[in-house]
Amino acid sequence: MNTLITKLAYFSSRTKLAAIVAVTALVVTMGGTWMTASSASAAPSPPGVAAVTPGGGGGAAAPSDGPPAAKKSNHKDLTGKLNLNTASEEQLMLLPTVGPSKAERVVTWRKKNGGFKRTEDLRHVKGFGYKTWKKLSPFLDIKGDTTLAAK
Repeated sequence: MNTLITKLAYFSSRTKLAAIVAVTALVVTMGGTWMTASSASAAPSPPGVAAVTPGGGGGAAAPSDGPPAAKKSNHKDLTGKLNLNTASEEQLMLLPTVGPSKAERVVTWRKKNGGFKRTEDLRHVKGFGYKTWKKLSPFLDIKGDTTLAAK
């Protein structure tokens, strides 16, 4: 019985030592700062309320002096329509979220399939799901001239 207690005491002290070493390593790795669950939430803090920044030494950031900066929008101000059956790659790139790769895919799909029968056919092109098509639909057409231009 005495040896069992001795073994448990030895095992217990080794476990405690391992735990202390692990916590110390964690503190050193994190630079001595901790983020609580409330400061780690994705919700922004209301204007004028100090926010805790990770790695900031535990201090609070200065309260904001005015309204938060507006998010940068990828929306391009456009007017007119774009004919999917006659538009060049450069014209297609005027559309929001359409870059060189997507424009090339539209032209390739159009050549392979003989053109678009309706604007919804754009969803058959890789990279154009429902949300993208819905965003672009006010600017799309399958007949007439391309009149799309930046405002």
